[in-house]
Amino acid sequence: MRMLLSALITAFGVLGATVALLTTRSRATALGVLLDMLLAAGLLRLTGAQSWTEIAVLVAIVALRLLVRTALSADFRRRARDGQRPAERVDRALPG
Repeated sequence: MRMLLSALITAFGVLGATVALLTTRSRATALGVLLDMLLAAGLLRLTGAQSWTEIAVLVAIVALRLLVRTALSADFRRRARDGQRPAERVDRALPG
């Protein structure tokens, strides 16, 4: 049952990321949605019996999400400061 719910959340994450990309035209927002949903699916999988492999995958997802968000945020701020991208688009592109 946990695996089914985890797969369902992952599928909704892909769907949500696609919708976010199409509506906001922001890859950063879409990637943030996808990584958040993958994190939720990973946490759900850990509610039962945990293995070290599952814990390692979850840690990797969290680390990847933080790394990508930090890199994208710094890049968007730099581009806005350099005048390459309007500031209002930067605010919209950064996940909460």
